[in-house]
Amino acid sequence: MRIRNGSDADAAAAAAVVQRVLHEHGLPFEPRGLDADILAPGAHYGASGGAFFVAVDAAGRVVGTAGLLRTSPTSGEVRKMFLLPEARGRGVGRALLDAVLDAARTRGLERLTLTTRHRYDRAIRLYERAGFRPAGSAREPRAGDPGLTYALRLAPERDRVPSRPAGGRRRLVLVPSFA
Repeated sequence: MRIRNGSDADAAAAAAVVQRVLHEHGLPFEPRGLDADILAPGAHYGASGGAFFVAVDAAGRVVGTAGLLRTSPTSGEVRKMFLLPEARGRGVGRALLDAVLDAARTRGLERLTLTTRHRYDRAIRLYERAGFRPAGSAREPRAGDPGLTYALRLAPERDRVPSRPAGGRRRLVLVPSFA
């Protein structure tokens, strides 16, 4: 599996991923509402100064999606984080989330939020391991499910702590700051 920048050319495949996962969890696909952004993801996320990513399998088939919607000069929202069942449990979700986090840092964003649903317990664990913390109920319910909002404060450059993982390569580790 690999993660790449997505575009409007990926819209049909990305929408199919979102629709399939929503239906798997008993939720409706809302192309004229909550899911309108996935119908033209490159244009939608690009217009805000955000980004859109897809995970593709060895055959080039889209198996996952994730978007970064810029909501202000210093804030953004993780959107449309969806994975097909066959892509789960293989690190693909984390790779998509890391792509969004890297894009947010590159754009100088300081805070990210995301909305999820109670039934996405595996995704919630992923978000919490990445440092996201509960921040209340979602603004827009889906099929009566009020949803959950999570937030993450991204550390400014000066707060990044270098670490050396096994193997000797240097990497940066973010130190969460929830002040």
